[in-house]
Amino acid sequence: MKNILKFGSISFVFAIGLILFGADTANAQRRGANREYREDVRDARQDYNRRVRNGDRRKATREYREDVRDANREYRQNVQRDRNGYFWYQNGRRYNRSFSQWNYRNGWFSRRY
Repeated sequence: MKNILKFGSISFVFAIGLILFGADTANAQRRGANREYREDVRDARQDYNRRVRNGDRRKATREYREDVRDANREYRQNVQRDRNGYFWYQNGRRYNRSFSQWNYRNGWFSRRY
């Protein structure tokens, strides 16, 4: 009886830990995508400033736009949107983050993330 009770309590604690860890990793993937996007844009801006200081503004602007466009594309691949909000896949399961705000502008209601 003592062993059954010990095994049951250990299993319960393990299951709670898995639930908490699973929620954290789903949220961490989204935070990681945001962090990576901000780093890419920051690097693109630093490269742009360095190129402008070197004197080639036209080439710097073109490459800055390309870098930001690539960062946006990567971010959308990592965190996708549908009509209900963001979603991403992890361990074969789909996680959703719904819209956080409704805006009214120019006669239209729009959802903002």
